[in-house]
Amino acid sequence: MKKTKLKYLFIIAAFIMLLYIGQTNSVLTEGFVKLSDSANDEESIEKSQHIIVGYYPAWKSYEGYTPDKIDASKLTHINYAFANIGPDYRISMGYPDKDPANFEMFKELKKINPDLKILISVGGWNWSGRFSDMAVTEENRAKFAESCVEFITKYGLDGVDLDWEYPVGGGLETNSKSPNDKQNLTLLLQNIREKLDAQGLKDNKKYLLTIAAGASNYYISNTEADKIHNYLDFINLMTYDINGPWDTYSDFNSPLYNDNDTISIDSCVKAWLNAGLPADKLIMGIPFYGYKYDVSGTSEDGLRQKHIGGSALSYETIVTDYLNNPEYTRKFHEKSLVPWLYNGKTFVSYDDSQSVALKAEYIREKNLGGAMVWELSQDSKGTLLNSLYEGLTSVSSNDYRGHWAEAVIQKWLDMKYIAGYPDGTFRPEAFITRAEFVKMANNLFRFSETSEIAFEDVKEGSWYYKEIQKAYKAGYIKGISSAEFAPDDYITREQSAAIISRLLDLEGNNTGADIFYDSSQISGWAKGSAGAAAANSLIIGYEDNTFRPLNNIKRAEAVALLDRILE
Repeated sequence: MKKTKLKYLFIIAAFIMLLYIGQTNSVLTEGFVKLSDSANDEESIEKSQHIIVGYYPAWKSYEGYTPDKIDASKLTHINYAFANIGPDYRISMGYPDKDPANFEMFKELKKINPDLKILISVGGWNWSGRFSDMAVTEENRAKFAESCVEFITKYGLDGVDLDWEYPVGGGLETNSKSPNDKQNLTLLLQNIREKLDAQGLKDNKKYLLTIAAGASNYYISNTEADKIHNYLDFINLMTYDINGPWDTYSDFNSPLYNDNDTISIDSCVKAWLNAGLPADKLIMGIPFYGYKYDVSGTSEDGLRQKHIGGSALSYETIVTDYLNNPEYTRKFHEKSLVPWLYNGKTFVSYDDSQSVALKAEYIREKNLGGAMVWELSQDSKGTLLNSLYEGLTSVSSNDYRGHWAEAVIQKWLDMKYIAGYPDGTFRPEAFITRAEFVKMANNLFRFSETSEIAFEDVKEGSWYYKEIQKAYKAGYIKGISSAEFAPDDYITREQSAAIISRLLDLEGNNTGADIFYDSSQISGWAKGSAGAAAANSLIIGYEDNTFRPLNNIKRAEAVALLDRILE
């Protein structure tokens, strides 16, 4: 430790300087910020630090809305809906005449949007029939989990989303159901998580596992909510269809708050938080559709009146046929914070730019992980998506308030050691890619000499070309293979530990990593580095004493790390 003390002091001073001028991002998580090539280069490309998931229904490709039509620049994840479960309890294509071509389009979409993650969503309303039978035995669960891994690796996808509608009860009458679904869902997710992580170690990649979950207490009661989140990257909460034409009275599809003792987004979110779900793993659902009711009563401008029938409408249809129709008057409910349309006999519940912006504000205030939308084709012009994106990116200067690192962030801000971004945000959850991390390290150590590189994915003319040349010359980076560096991949905890150890000339310490319960999951090439970083208190484990080698490090964590070194 003594031989590195001077290096530590230099690193601290340099890191402080970089943070102050706003050129750094933290060491990693699932946020979205790109560094510019240098302090004098054009401004960074900034994206949302929140997750924005868009469901893409495969059947829309028959109608001409193919994946290449999606504006992926405003999304972090796309869930491809749906795959089915075959009679052999393996994942199967839902639309075999369209799926392969669509998957190829997604590859092209990712070339333009390299941070974008594509997941295959399994089940949905129509194809949840075999979940219960599949999840009932260890053999079936393993078979399904293995087939998921095979599927996503074959088609170049980033993970799996399960849309089981629903465990224990609900959904189609023909679905298999069992009281044991509650426990079996947990076991299924555990099995899939293990298979994905094992494949991730082979591929040096983090594969994602998510679910679409019902919003109500009924769904929560039929799951082990306090356990399942341990295996999930996040949960897409279906906070829509709270009311619909199946009810006796007309009401709002997705009210943010309730005013008449009915459920709302807010009550559903609170129920999930009370059930033990971490806020940052909760992704709030927003509908890009609404419902039309033919109401029999005329009071309350059609709200909560008996109706004689109703149907779903896409947002685009609502705009074209109703919002632009002079016969209809737009109303806005000041308590539920959603609009509706009424013409004396027809009530239309929907979301618009105003209500979506308010929901984005709610996500920020509650420190939720982000938003999910069903579904992208219903807003093909991007009106609602733009509102959501702007709402989640235009964050106030107090965006670190309520964060676990608020105290240390405030301390460093008060000392003028760090400053936020030009828009006044600090972005404690922002992340960094492998290339961005290399640039930061080069700036810290003032590396300037370059050498030739053979990485085929590092093209001359890219902003990171010279940075990776510098890092290679300095000897602290290796590619994920002799021909590939993966500059746009998010750097993992074990990768960052290896780089830190090389930069500081720390001696490898395999036994040092044994303090972590999951030390066996650390890659062999990284274990000595992780152990050395842990032994020098540069990297610490999570509350459950795990290292989680494939997870990322956040901007807030970087400040906390520096503060520990100063102690």
